[in-house]
Amino acid sequence: MPKKHCHDMVQDVEGVELCGTLKNVVAIAAGFVDGLEMGNNTKAAIMRLGLREMKAFSKLLFPSVKDSTFFESCGVADLITTCLGGRNRKVAEAYAKNGGKRSFDELEAEMLQGQKLQ
Repeated sequence: MPKKHCHDMVQDVEGVELCGTLKNVVAIAAGFVDGLEMGNNTKAAIMRLGLREMKAFSKLLFPSVKDSTFFESCGVADLITTCLGGRNRKVAEAYAKNGGKRSFDELEAEMLQGQKLQ
């Protein structure tokens, strides 16, 4: 029997859009943590604080943003996925590992095969 996935429709356009954008900033910080070999506890702290800042910044821009949006797939789930394996995290890790000797543009061209950082 095929598995069924159940998704809730999030009625918060601004919140969903901002989650999709701001998670990339947090993922860059997570990549720096990985590149500097600071460990999983530090990365978890970055993700937790990053989610809190995502929420605060979103509410500053759009007070109507719903708190619950950050606990949906578009919020915390996408943040976790991006911080563990997204392209922004990967390039930031490489940048930190090489001590900034190569630019983000150079790493992007080499590592992302035509994709762009977000």
